[in-house]
Amino acid sequence: MVRILGGRAKGVPLKVPASARPSPVRLRKALFDYLRLRYPGRGRFLDLYAGSGAVGLEAASEGWEATLVEKDKEAVALLKENARRTGLPVRIVPLPVEVFLPEARARGERYTVAFMAPPYPMDLVAAFQALLESGLVEKGGLYILQHPKDLVLPMGERRVYGENALTLVEV
Repeated sequence: MVRILGGRAKGVPLKVPASARPSPVRLRKALFDYLRLRYPGRGRFLDLYAGSGAVGLEAASEGWEATLVEKDKEAVALLKENARRTGLPVRIVPLPVEVFLPEARARGERYTVAFMAPPYPMDLVAAFQALLESGLVEKGGLYILQHPKDLVLPMGERRVYGENALTLVEV
């Protein structure tokens, strides 16, 4: 069962849509341990391809202002339910990521951290490149891609957690 690992909603179980592949516990714990040290004052967190909301809701539980973007209708319904269950204030955007990115850019939205965990059958490099080109992360912030450990990107810092890896690119 997927649960919130820390912060205000620690221990609250999350419902997971059939279409989702929640980020593993070890990866989420390592990610938020790192972010807690790097950004003690927190900031704005963007979770793209949010699925169950395990990452975005974890961010909100840790004190981040979180925006979760997901297009799948079942996942959006469960995101809303999970947000209610945790009692965390999050913004849920029911749009495809490729629609959200240019719209957010046009509105001048800025984030401290933009986290992306696309479905692995996608072209992950192209999806991450689109995020990098969006310019949505402020100076000193991070773009983060979760991907299979076998994929090595020619940029950023790489951290491996079991079968998954994170690539972090600082602005």
